[in-house]
Formats: sequence, structure tokens, C-alpha cells
Amino acid sequence: METITLSFVGKSENIRIARSVIHNFLSFKGISEQDVFDTELAVNEAIANIIEHTYKFEPNYIVMTCRWEVSGVFEVLLRDFGPKVDPTKVRSRNLEDVRPGGLGVYIIKKIFDVMEFREVDKGNLLYLRKSFK
Repeated sequence: METITLSFVGKSENIRIARSVIHNFLSFKGISEQDVFDTELAVNEAIANIIEHTYKFEPNYIVMTCRWEVSGVFEVLLRDFGPKVDPTKVRSRNLEDVRPGGLGVYIIKKIFDVMEFREVDKGNLLYLRKSFK
């Protein structure tokens, strides 16, 4: 298994750094440009949700770990250190409600095969998994 970990301050401008890591990591694996873009977009949404909803735009650290299994499974773990999130309240708004924002969770679930919160002592750990095979 190959792993790369990036720790960064949860500020909107730092999402580009996380996207760049995902882009390069997956491109070197021969993943199609469309799949790379979609995966970047979903991770972008997840990080933006942490910054906005968990940290309320107050900078704090986010740790992103990307793992690649030889079988073609890609995992992203996003660790924050904010207040606990109630996973039952994490959902997308109704798609018929046409307005900006509120579709991040929908995008994440559409692109990744698995989206789940894992238990940690302090903060939150979002686990995302996608199979490219």
C-alpha cells in the first residue's frame, strides 16, 4: 500500500494544495483525467465542509491521508480537530431545491463508493473509498 499524508491549515486557499496532491497521486496511477477531476472535486467538497461547518472558518489543522492499494482501491482520510459531527445530520439538500451550495455531500457520495465517519477521540475522521478497477 502506498500512502501520502498532508497536514495543512483549514483555509479555503489551501484546498488547492490538497487537490494538487490528489491530482498527482492519481495521475501517476494512470487514472483517467475525468476520474481524477471527479475525485479532486469530491475531496474539495469534503474539505470545504470541514472549513465551513466544523471550523466555522476559524483556521485549524486538517490532516489528509491518501492510500492506494495495488488492487486499485483509493482511500482518503480527512481528520479534523473540531467539535464532533453527528453523522445522521450530514446530508445533501433536496436536488429540486435549485440554489447555490448544499450539494457537497451529494457529490461526495456520487463519486466515492464509501463515505463514513470513523470514531476518534477528539475531532472527526471522514473515510472515503473508491475502487478504480
